[in-house]
Amino acid sequence: MTTTDTTYPDATMRYGATARQVADVFEPAEATDSLVLLLHGGMWRDSDRMRTWSAGRALAEAGHLTATVEYRHGPGQWRQAFEDVETAIESIQLSGREWTVHNDAPRRITLVGHSSGGQLALWAVSRPGILVTGVVALAPAAALAAMSEDGLGDCAVEEFLGGRPAETPEAYAAADPLGLAPQVPVQILHGSADTVIPLAISERYVAAHPGVRLEVVDGADHDGWGDPSLDTWRHVLDAVDRLTR
Repeated sequence: MTTTDTTYPDATMRYGATARQVADVFEPAEATDSLVLLLHGGMWRDSDRMRTWSAGRALAEAGHLTATVEYRHGPGQWRQAFEDVETAIESIQLSGREWTVHNDAPRRITLVGHSSGGQLALWAVSRPGILVTGVVALAPAAALAAMSEDGLGDCAVEEFLGGRPAETPEAYAAADPLGLAPQVPVQILHGSADTVIPLAISERYVAAHPGVRLEVVDGADHDGWGDPSLDTWRHVLDAVDRLTR
C-alpha cells in the first residue's frame, strides 16, 4: 500500500513501550462497533504505517473505524513482528473504548494486510482463539518457502526469517501461511499483472486452504492497492464490506 497522501489521523494509540508499537486511528462519521486493522507492506524492510494513511482515511469515509498499525520489522525480526501484531489485537480487545474517539468500543476486528502485511494477517488468524472476524489479504506474501525458492522479493524473505528454508526450517514452519490454516474467513485480492509477488503465490495458498476466496483483478500490479483514486480500490472496499457487515 503506497501513498503520498498526508491526511492526518484522528488519534494515535500506543500498544507497547517501543517507538514502533503505535497505531493511527481514523474515525467514521457514524458510530460503529467494528474495527478494520491495516497492516502495511514493504517486505518487512524500511516502511511505516504512513503508507496506509490515505487508505485509512478512505475506509473511515466509507463508514469503517480504522487503525493503521506500526510494528517492529527488519532482518531476523519475525518473532518481534508477530508479537506486535498479536499484542495490538489484544490491546484493542482489552482497552476497547480507548481506541476510538466517538465510536463504540470495537467488538469485531477485520485485518487488512498488503504484501508482507498480508503475511502477518494470515499468520495472525491461524492462531487459536484469536478474536478476529476476517482477513482481506492484498497481494499477500502467502507462501514464503515458495517465494524463497523462486527468488522473489530480492531476498526479503530470507532476511526476515534468517535464511533459506533448509537453513531455518523452524522459522518457516512458524511463519509460512501456506502451512498455517486460517481460523476465520479469508478474502485474497491479487492482480494479474503483479510481478513482485506473482498471482501464483496466492493460488498456492488457496489450493492449500479450501474455502479461501481469491479474486483476481485483471491488470492490477503490486503497489496500487492502497490508493483510493485507482479502480482497484472498489475491490478493496467491497471485500471489507463483505467481512464487516
